[in-house]
Amino acid sequence: MKISRLICLSKFRIKNIEHDNNTIKIFASIKSNRSKCPDCGFLSSSVHDFYHRTISDLPVFQHNTILILKTRKFKCKDPTCHRKVFSEQTSHLMRYARRTARASQILDSLSIELTGKLGSILSKQFSIPVSPSTVTRIALKQQLPEIKQPRVLGIDDWAYRKGVSYGTVLIDMETSRPIDLLSSRESADLKGWLAQYPDAEIVTRDRSGAYSSAINEVCPDAIQIADRFHLLMNLSDALDKYFKSISKEIRRVITEKTDEILTMSANTDLFNAESVKGFLSRQVPAEPKEIKVDQRLDTFKKVKELQSNGTPLKRISKILNISRNTVRSYFIQETLSPRIRRRSINIDLFTSYILSRLNMEGYKKKDIFDEIVQLGYNGGSTQAYSYINKIKLEYSLTTLDNAKIQQRMIPYIKPLSSRKLAKYIGGSLSDIEDTDERICMKALIDNVPELQIVRRLVLIFRTMLKRRSGNIKRWIGFIKRSKRKLYGLKTFANGLLFDIKAVENGIRLPWSNGAVEGHVNRIKSIKRQMYGRAGFELLRRKVILSQTG
Repeated sequence: MKISRLICLSKFRIKNIEHDNNTIKIFASIKSNRSKCPDCGFLSSSVHDFYHRTISDLPVFQHNTILILKTRKFKCKDPTCHRKVFSEQTSHLMRYARRTARASQILDSLSIELTGKLGSILSKQFSIPVSPSTVTRIALKQQLPEIKQPRVLGIDDWAYRKGVSYGTVLIDMETSRPIDLLSSRESADLKGWLAQYPDAEIVTRDRSGAYSSAINEVCPDAIQIADRFHLLMNLSDALDKYFKSISKEIRRVITEKTDEILTMSANTDLFNAESVKGFLSRQVPAEPKEIKVDQRLDTFKKVKELQSNGTPLKRISKILNISRNTVRSYFIQETLSPRIRRRSINIDLFTSYILSRLNMEGYKKKDIFDEIVQLGYNGGSTQAYSYINKIKLEYSLTTLDNAKIQQRMIPYIKPLSSRKLAKYIGGSLSDIEDTDERICMKALIDNVPELQIVRRLVLIFRTMLKRRSGNIKRWIGFIKRSKRKLYGLKTFANGLLFDIKAVENGIRLPWSNGAVEGHVNRIKSIKRQMYGRAGFELLRRKVILSQTG
């Protein structure tokens, strides 16, 4: 086999090869006796001069490879051409390039798929070393592919910084590949893009009014599809507002049912007089504790006072310097809904100590609890006992304890946040893993008649989305005609009615924004690689040219 074939530079004439330390130098020239003028296209064979180009190439057996190319300068004999002298060129090299095309192709891929620093590290492994800034510069110089008119277009927003600034990503849904990235989610920018590619037949989107108006104006014949995932998210937000509006009724039911359970327990043999007395004594603190007042209460009272005086929502927001969403949330609440706070505990730090105590015959859980409290445990007894039982099961411990009275947990109804209630209201109660949460949901559904109606509405809506069939207008009409307040749900129904065609298409047609959401997650990953230091154009090229998404 000839050396020229092995090196795969068919248009070059290899004159000599030298090896110096870890570098291989290939001396070559171009075979052709003539060259074409880049301006007029005249073929010239008149050599004016020559010079040598030093060009990096792919490594040979992990050695750096340098191509030293003798490049001739030709005279242009066309009298009408303004260029008198030009250098010969070949398809293996770009004009003024310091690397061969095949070496540049590898660096192009590295610059898109990796960060500047990682790309630089890997380029050294490939024996084509470049700096991190060069990797970034290579990515920015790459040309974006020509955009072809998509038949099915997917649109969604992505966040520069969540809650502050957003852009728009456009996806060809038939190939699931990104087409373009816009620097904002304003209607005007989307209109400008759609004006260049107005022949989309189907457009999938979220519930954004800006996107809807832009599509209606530029592509009035396109079939718009409201994404099913976003419909469910909108329903969840509506249910969250609804449960906040009836928080007073929910607390009343939970209090009554808890008192009822405690009364029943006191009249049975579940608790003897001594254990009940001990329980009550534990509930009353030895020292009076400072009563914590919700800092939101004053603001809530001021909002309700201004609301009763007929002050507009926007005006209240400016007077109290709070967001409109907060004012809107307080409008629908009769009393301020409590915050659900979670406190992390450090019981994991005492696992070894608890295990050693459980291996001792005649232990008491209360003694273990008292000892870990002295060592710095910051949780309660119920959490500690539960963790002790968990350790016993995991290590299959059979050592006997010395407790004379088996204390049982006082039954109670555990209150749930509005988000948890919105999550569980449309599902089966048997699917709720947590027993306390399941008991709470059952108590509320059995004792608040309105929740049975809401539960039925949510089940119907989810069934329509799952089966891709159903009369959404009838569902909306039932809510609008209802004499019940149904805060949040009526607003949700009005929003569906305003966008009814897209909602009906979202239920009926198989297209969704699933592929778009996947690319939005990919954009998040690329942004983390860039650490927010690079500009929009670099992000745009990484999203569109990358082959990993």
